[in-house]
Amino acid sequence: MRLAPSAQEIQARLGDSWPVPGAIDCHAHVFEPGFPLAAARGFEPHEFPLEHYLAWLQALGIRRCVLVNASCYGFDNSVTRYALDECRANGVAARGVAIIHPEIGFVEMQKMAAAGFVGARLMTSRVAGVCLESFEAVARRCAALRWHLEVNVDSCGEWLALEARLARSPVPVVLEYLGKGAGADAPGIQAVLRLLDRRRDFAVKLCDDAPLARRLAAEFPDRLMWGSHLPQPGGASDDLSLIAAALEWIPDPAARRRVFCDNAERFYGL
Repeated sequence: MRLAPSAQEIQARLGDSWPVPGAIDCHAHVFEPGFPLAAARGFEPHEFPLEHYLAWLQALGIRRCVLVNASCYGFDNSVTRYALDECRANGVAARGVAIIHPEIGFVEMQKMAAAGFVGARLMTSRVAGVCLESFEAVARRCAALRWHLEVNVDSCGEWLALEARLARSPVPVVLEYLGKGAGADAPGIQAVLRLLDRRRDFAVKLCDDAPLARRLAAEFPDRLMWGSHLPQPGGASDDLSLIAAALEWIPDPAARRRVFCDNAERFYGL
C-alpha cells in the first residue's frame, strides 16, 4: 500500500469539497510489524504500519482519529496502545477501541482508559472464544468506566436477532459494520433504524450502500459518523473511495460537517 495520496490526486478525486474542517477518522486499524498476532485468528493482515497511517492523515489534513483494535490480535491491544501514544506524539488527537475479555479486571481497564481507550468491540467472528454471546458481560465491564460498545456483524440479518438485547444495553452502542445484505429495505436494517430511533445514545458508522447512507444522513444526522476503514481489505490502494462516495451522498455542507466531524467529536470526546 502506498504511503499516502498526493495533493494532486486528492484534488482530482475530492475536488473543492475537501477538506471538511475538523474531520475525524473514526475507524482505522494499524498492523504494525513486531506485534504478536493471536494464534487463532480469522485473517492474515497486510502490513499497515503507523507511519503509513500518519502520512495519510497528514496528506488529508486530518488531526483527530479513532483507532480500533483488529480481531487478528485477539485480546492483545498493545499495537493500538502503541499507535495511540505515537499519534499524540505526532500532534494527532486519538482515541482507542479495544477488544476485551468478558472477565477483564477493573484495574486493567483503568490502565487502558488512561492510555486513551474509550470503548470495546464485539463481533460475530469469535475472538479467542468470545463473540456476541458475551454482549451483556462485556457491556457490564464497559459501564463501570462509561465506555461504549462497538458491534460488528457478518450478516445484516443478525441485527434483527440482536435488536432486543441491544435495546437493553447499559452503555451506548456504535453499529460498526452493518454486514452483508445491508440494503435499505432489509429486515436487519429496519432493526437498525428502530434501534437508532429508540436509543439516542446509539450511533452508526458510514456504510458503503448509497441509498442507506443517504437515508441515515437524513433521518439520523446526529448519529452517523465517517471512518476511513483503513487499511482497505486485501491491501487495496483506493484509500479515497469512501470519502469521495460520502461527499457525493451527503452534498449539504452542514450535514457533511456533522458526519465527518461533529458527531464523532461528541461521541468519542475528541
